[in-house]
Amino acid sequence: MKRVLAILFLLFPFLSCCQPKTFLTDRTLELCQYIPDHVLKPEAKEAMTPDFFRALSEAFNAPVADYGEIGDNEWLWYFVTGNGGSEPVYSVKSVSQTDKDSARAIITVRQKWEDGSFAEEDTKEYEVLLKRVDGQWLLDDFDGKKAACQAYVRQVREKYASGEYVKYLESAEDLKEYVPDFQERVKDFYAKYGE
Repeated sequence: MKRVLAILFLLFPFLSCCQPKTFLTDRTLELCQYIPDHVLKPEAKEAMTPDFFRALSEAFNAPVADYGEIGDNEWLWYFVTGNGGSEPVYSVKSVSQTDKDSARAIITVRQKWEDGSFAEEDTKEYEVLLKRVDGQWLLDDFDGKKAACQAYVRQVREKYASGEYVKYLESAEDLKEYVPDFQERVKDFYAKYGE
C-alpha cells in the first residue's frame, strides 16, 4: 500500500497539470467565439492572453490614411471568414496539451451563408494556441495572427514616424481636409498604446 501511495504521490503533479481532452475541446470552442471577424469584441479581452489581446487591439485601432479608399488594414476585417457569408461555425478537429500551461488545437471553420447553407470550399482549418494564465485557459494565438498583427503595427508606426501617411493625404486636394483628423487619431493611438 505504501508503494502505491508513493507512486501516486510522485505522479500527482503530472496528472494534475493535464486537462481532459473534452475540457480543452469545450474551452477551445468557447474561446473561438472571440476570434475577430470584422470587429474585435471588447469582451475578447477576458478570453485572450494580455499579449494576444494587445497585438489585436493595437492592430485594429491603428489609424491608417484610408479616407476614400480601401486601407492598409482591410485584412483585419476578414480575419476568419473572408468577404461574405454570416457567422462562422467552429468545430475542433484535434486538441492536445503541449505542456503544463500550453495547448494546441486544430479547428475547422465553416462559412455559413445567409440562407443557412454551407459550401465545402468555404471550410478552412486553422491552428489555435491556448495558454493557461492564472489557472484559466485563454486564446494565445490564432493561425499566426499575433505575429502578423505585431508586424503590421510596426509597419504602420514607421509610416507615422516618417510622415508617409500625412504626405499621402496632403498630395491630393480632396484628402487634405482629413490631415487634422488623422493626426488627432494618431495622437490618441499613441496616448493609448505608447510612442
